[in-house]
Amino acid sequence: MKKKAKAKAARWTAADEEVLINNVRENVTNLAKAFRQTSKELQRSTLACSAHWYANTSIKSGHCLFVTLSGKHVSVNRKNGKGKSSTMPLYKRVLKILGLSL
Repeated sequence: MKKKAKAKAARWTAADEEVLINNVRENVTNLAKAFRQTSKELQRSTLACSAHWYANTSIKSGHCLFVTLSGKHVSVNRKNGKGKSSTMPLYKRVLKILGLSL
């Protein structure tokens, strides 16, 4: 029985990343839709688009779309878990973000 040869994945170019970023910006609340659109435009799998977003593009400076707050931690970009410890209480941070500081 012959084994199927795996196709080598094409590298992501700056133009490919720009398509991904634009689709995510257009669909900030629905990333699955953004990844589906990108996969159709770039002829890549949806999984490849989402993996590239979380592993590479979302952690680059200037592409932060998510901030998760908890009592002791601030996570930027939600799934990458990179953040910093915080001593400010959660409710004060939320008020500060909303511009309603006490």
